[in-house]
Formats: sequence, structure tokens, C-alpha cells
Amino acid sequence: MSNINRSISHHKRAVRHNKQARQNNILLVAALVLVLGGVGALVWMSLNTTAAEPSSNSYGAPALAQQGGTVTDFSIGSLAGGNIALSDFAGEVVIMNFWATWCPPCRAEMPGLNRFYETHRDKGLTLLAINEEESAATVRPFIQSNNFTFPVLLDEQGRVAQQYSTRSFPTTFIIDREGIIQHVQTGVISEDELARIVLPLLQ
Repeated sequence: MSNINRSISHHKRAVRHNKQARQNNILLVAALVLVLGGVGALVWMSLNTTAAEPSSNSYGAPALAQQGGTVTDFSIGSLAGGNIALSDFAGEVVIMNFWATWCPPCRAEMPGLNRFYETHRDKGLTLLAINEEESAATVRPFIQSNNFTFPVLLDEQGRVAQQYSTRSFPTTFIIDREGIIQHVQTGVISEDELARIVLPLLQ
């Protein structure tokens, strides 16, 4: 009888041990599933966030005003008189530069912009210097005193700057012959940068 009792007791301990082992295995598997699920969620969020970032500028411009977007047309007054539309230069490479006379970086980069424009204009390059919210009486002396030859447009109400979500000056858009924005730069753009970005578009 004693042997039977010992056998039963041993069997019960074995059953309890096996049950505990199964419970431990279940907990281990559950923990692994949670860990793997968390890692997968983090990877998915990272990929999704990367895909949502704009390809070019970082200042919140709408999709059309980003690198790879198509330009939207406008027509505003020119310092030389009459109106100029962006569509007037269809088929050309366009450097569209937003600036103001009170902006020191704008004034600093303009000689280089003008040299680059004069050097390559016969290859189908246009530079549109779009002045922001200043009158012709303010802009003309600055342009004439520096002998700049590029077309100057007067965005007196800031409508075009708003259209392109330009929030600081200078900001430069480089547009290819198909009207696709190939580069957006906030801040001074150098002649070396212009050569690197623009010259391939003129080929």
C-alpha cells in the first residue's frame, strides 16, 4: 500500500511539473510574440515615416512646390514694364529666385546669380528674380546700380511667394525644361552649386 501511495504521489508531482513547464513555455512564447510584434511595429513606423517625408525642402511647401513637383503658372508685373508669366519661358531651364533688397544674403548672392545667368543664357537659361513686397521705386536703384541684367519681377502682394510657400529669403527654385522642379534651396546658392545642378539640365 505504501508503494502505491508513493507511486501516486510521484505521479501527481510529475503532472504538476509538466503543467508548470507547459505554462512556462506558453509565457515564453507569449513574451517572444510581444517582443517581435513591438519590433515589427517600430520598423513599420520607421518605414512609413521615411516614405512620408518630402523629397526636397523642409519648410512645409506643398507637393507641387517640392523637388519633383510640377510648377504652377503665374503672371506678375516686371520692373521693365508689363507682365511676365512663368509659362513665357516654357522649354527653358529657369532659376526662380525669391529675394528682397533689405535681405543681406540676397544681395550677397546676386552678383554670382547674374554672372551665371549671363554666361549660360544663350543655352536656354532664364533667371527670374522675384522681388517680394517692395515697390519699383525701391527695387530699380538697386538693380541699376549693380548693372544686373536678369529679368526682375515684382511680387508686390506676395502672392507668388505664398503660391510657392516661400517663407524666407533668399529661396531658389531650379526648374527643368519640362517644368519639373529639380532643386529647392533656402539660403544663399553659390555659383558652384548652380553649376552642379543647372549645367546638366542645359545639355
